[in-house]
This record gives sequence, C-alpha cells and structure tokens, in this order.
Amino acid sequence: MKIRRSIVMASLSASLTIALATPEIVAAQQVAYAATAMTELDSATQAAVARELGRARTRGLPLQPLVAKVREGQIKRAAAQRIRVAVAALATRLDSARSALGATSTTAEIVAGADAIAAGVDLGSLRAVRSAGGARDLAAPLGALAQLVASGVDSRRATQMIVELLRKDAGPRELLAFGNAVETDVGAGVPAEESAVFRLRAIEAQGIGGRGDLTVAAPGGNPSSLGQSGRPTVNTGGAKRKP
Repeated sequence: MKIRRSIVMASLSASLTIALATPEIVAAQQVAYAATAMTELDSATQAAVARELGRARTRGLPLQPLVAKVREGQIKRAAAQRIRVAVAALATRLDSARSALGATSTTAEIVAGADAIAAGVDLGSLRAVRSAGGARDLAAPLGALAQLVASGVDSRRATQMIVELLRKDAGPRELLAFGNAVETDVGAGVPAEESAVFRLRAIEAQGIGGRGDLTVAAPGGNPSSLGQSGRPTVNTGGAKRKP
C-alpha cells in the first residue's frame, strides 16, 4: 500500500510540475528524458530518433508519445530499424492530426487523432469531427472513433455516428461507452456494424446527456451496462453466444 501510494504521489507531483511549467520547459524536459531513454540504442538509431524529436519540438508537436514509442520498442526488443521507422511514422501521424484538427488543438486531441489515423481514419474524418465538436475537447470523440474503426466498423460510417452523437450534444461518457461497448460486442462475436448501429440507437433511445448508467441489451440479448467510467460490464448469465 505504501509503495502504491508513493507511486501515485510521484505521478501527481510530475503532473503538477508539467502543468505549471511553460511549453518550452516541458519540451526541454522531454528531450532530456528522451536522451536517457535512448542510451540503450545504437548510435545510428539515437541520431535518427533525436532528429525526429528535434523536428517535432520545432513544429510544436507533443514529444511524450514519441519517447513512449522508443520505450515500447525497447521493451519489445524490437530491431533498431523498426524503432526508427515506428517513431518517424508516429511523428507523421501527430503532425497530420494537428494539421486536420487545427493549430490550437490540445496535446490529448492530437494524440487521439494520431491514434485514429493509425486505426484507419482519414484526415477528412478528423476535420468532420472537429467541425461537429466545435470548441469542445475532442479527445473522447476521437478515441471512440478510433475504437469503432479498430473494431471493424467502416471508417466513414463510424465518423457519421460520432458526428451524429456530437451534434446531439453527447458527452465524453456516452462517446467512450459507445466505443467500449462495440469493442466488447465484437470480442463476443457480434459483427461490428451490427453492434455499432444497435448501440447507437440504444444510447439515443435512453436520452443523450442523461444521468446514471446506460443499460442496454447487446445484439443477441446480452444485457450490458455502460457505466459512468465508460467501461461496459456484461452480465453473462444465460447469455447466448454465437458458435
């Protein structure tokens, strides 16, 4: 318990430090951290990654996702060339996401947009979500969009659904619950498009912006609760599963 508390307090302290620091200081700190993260890489890979981080910093892109990508490659013991390619590809996605979402987009929005692009969402769809969402924070809508497409929903259809929910003033809770529910349904064998249409209609029927859990039956009659946390909980008692 003490160890866990120490970790939590350290995380909070780091968050406060970043929140109080200027963007320039944060960027410099991230570059310094990246240098530490790259000590296990060969010199050619270090130089290549450093160039990508330098370009990203110059363009005002978030550096933490790039550093995290380096760490991910190290943990997976990926080849140096794969790490270089992965970091460069992520930098391109971050740049494209920021371009589509606008220069004033938050770091969370840019990262969510980059994730959506990685899932197969095009830049036109990101612009459509921005247009529908206006000045609202789009991290949750973009995250839900990425989930839908990654689950197998057609990108254009998924974009239409997210835009429809935004225009009806859906909040982060409904949007995240929507993406999570479809992902859960698909994992249980329900076709992605069928699940997405069913879940969308269920959320609309219960009233967007309402309080409490959104409890609906999944396609096939499996009751599912879309809770305040955004994580669906499924009651499998007597549920019918596809063969």
